[in-house]
Amino acid sequence: MSTQLPADCFLTFASIVYADGQIRKGELEGFRRAAQVYGVSAEELASIEKRAQAGLALNEIDLPPLSDWQSALTYAFAVWIAKVDGIINKEENEMLALLGDRLGLEKLRRDAARSATYDIAALPGGHKPELYDFDALEKQLEKKLPGSFRRHSQAAPRANEEEEEYEEMSLED
Repeated sequence: MSTQLPADCFLTFASIVYADGQIRKGELEGFRRAAQVYGVSAEELASIEKRAQAGLALNEIDLPPLSDWQSALTYAFAVWIAKVDGIINKEENEMLALLGDRLGLEKLRRDAARSATYDIAALPGGHKPELYDFDALEKQLEKKLPGSFRRHSQAAPRANEEEEEYEEMSLED
């Protein structure tokens, strides 16, 4: 499935990993694995981690425009990364609330994303970063937010066509 997520979404995840100053191996491994699965290059990942380690606050990150689906998926991943070490502490909960606000997600969508994350984490091995099933998370989230997924899926071909047209225009210039 692998929805495309901009690198700045991974910057939000990294800021959550580094937020409490207690870098747990599972959080960092999970973050790195998610970045790899979603096509973040090694160079981008190193830059993202460096910025987050320097104390980048969530409200300092300029998120690009996202579809409802990408926003919900971004929130679900953030919940998973915060939870991968077994607990979501006070600082992480506050960051998740801020992220939900920044993404424009109302409570119902936040709850659906959190629920999908917990559903997959409850599967055998689902709490282990190396075994977490990102495709299963997307499929579970699609069940909980079918309209968001459908709108995103329908808009994606148009966005790709617009990118191709732009590239053709750029090549002609």
